Formats: sequence, C-alpha cells, structure tokens
Amino acid sequence: MLARLIELLAAALWNLGRIIPEKAALKLSRFAGFLTRGGRREAVLSRLNQVMGSADGAGGAKFWRDHLNHVGRNVVEPIYFFHLSDSDLLGRVDIQGEEHLRGALEGGKGAILFLNHLGNPGAIVAGLGLRGYDVTIAGNAIDINFNGRIVPLNYVEGLVQRMFARGHVRRALLGAGLPQQFSQALARNGLFAMFIDFPVVGKHNEWLPFGRSRMKVNLGPAVLALRHQVPVLNVTCIRTNGNSHLLTIHPPLTVPASGRDAAQRLLADALGDFFPVLEKHPEQWWSWDWAQIAAV
Repeated sequence: MLARLIELLAAALWNLGRIIPEKAALKLSRFAGFLTRGGRREAVLSRLNQVMGSADGAGGAKFWRDHLNHVGRNVVEPIYFFHLSDSDLLGRVDIQGEEHLRGALEGGKGAILFLNHLGNPGAIVAGLGLRGYDVTIAGNAIDINFNGRIVPLNYVEGLVQRMFARGHVRRALLGAGLPQQFSQALARNGLFAMFIDFPVVGKHNEWLPFGRSRMKVNLGPAVLALRHQVPVLNVTCIRTNGNSHLLTIHPPLTVPASGRDAAQRLLADALGDFFPVLEKHPEQWWSWDWAQIAAV
C-alpha cells in the first residue's frame, strides 16, 4: 500500500511538472524536503555533529532549513530538467577540471568515476551525457524497505530510466550483468561511474576515516578499478545559485597495484578528495540519513 502511494505521488508530481511553471513549483521545495526528511532531523544533526564536530548555531536551524530546501529542489528539479532543451539544460550545469577527464580518456582504455550524493546527482547525468561523453552510471533499482521486505517501485524506476535516457547516459542496475556492462563501457573508451558514499550491498564493506568519524563504504568500486588498472577520478557536484550546478572533475587518483589493502587506500583517498567539498556544503549532502557513520 505504501509503495503504491509513493508511486501515485511520483506520478502526480511528474504530471504537475508539465503544467506548473518551474519557478512556482520550486517555491514548494522546502515542503517537499520536509516530506522527504520528515522525522529525521535529530538523526541527521547527530551525524552532522559526529562528522563535522558541530552544527551551526540555534540547534542547527540554518543547516536544517537549507538542507530541506536543497533536498526539496532535488525532488522537483529533475522533472523540469527532463523538459528543458539541451542548450538550456547545459546552461544549468557548468564543469571544471574537464581537462582531467580528457586526459584520462587519451589512453583509450576508458576511465572510472567515483560519484557521491552531494549536490544534485541529476546534474552529473546532464553535465556529462549532453557534452558527448559515453557515460554509464551504476545504481540499485529504486525500491522501499517495508517492514523488512524490499518492495520495488517500478514506476519510479521507469521515470529514472527515462531521465537517464534524456541525458544520453546509460543506467546499469546492480546485479549479475554489472561486470559485463563495466567491461563494455571501458572497451568503448567510455566512463563507468559508481557511487561511493554509502554501501548498497551487505558484503565487502569497510569502515574508513571520514572527517572526525568513520563511514562504512563498499570496496567494490575500488576492487573493479584495481582489476582493470584504468584512471580513476572523483566527481563532485554542488548547487551554486538556485538552479545552477557545478561539476568538478578532480585530478586522477593514484591507483595502487592490487590487494584488499590497496582497495581501502584508494577509497580512503577518494573520501579525502570528497570531504573538503562536503565540509563547505554540508546541507547539500543527500546521504546524511543514509550513510553509516560511527565514532572513531
């Protein structure tokens, strides 16, 4: 029943986006953020304090207000992204460090991107796919945990697939076919992207330093990178001015030779690139109530 309600709300939001001007819809962002984060304030602020050392004054009021507004915009924006022209959509997403991306692809063996849920991940789809890069992004199928039972949200997953196709980006679902899609992307001298800021499977997870705490991450992306010995680059995204976004392609990480310890070192370096950006924009991290955080 809950899954059906979520899908009905998603359908209503998708269709309302066709008739309500974007500016008017974005005025409801904080309310949309509240619906998404309802009841999670204390848990989020607790994790913020663990990682950063402190929230802003007044019990984290400013952070929480900005966080709800950002999360709400991330809910509303993709609908309007879908209907924008290519030129208008590219105008929303600037990119810096593109020379690192081009340099990585000069070897002809493809490259791996380590992503995170800072900013609006939809801007990564638009910013790279519409610039002509061959991008495949791995992710788990959209679902909901209902009393310990995983219920697929097929309608929502279909919308996500449509959004990826709109941005000329392939979506690879986690599962048996992922290694093949990974190899195929690299064989085309393409980019294969994976999120590193929270684990979505139960094995090959490790606790790594993260700010003043530790975060549990999955070693899978690093293991794949070590196995193929291709360039690995961190990508971060931040909201810069309302509906504008900035993608930053960081310089290639040093890829160790092999081994479990090597995978940990590679991911620790990736988190080391990511954390300073998060520190400046903590309200833009979707994962505060999803990431697994623990004291050192």
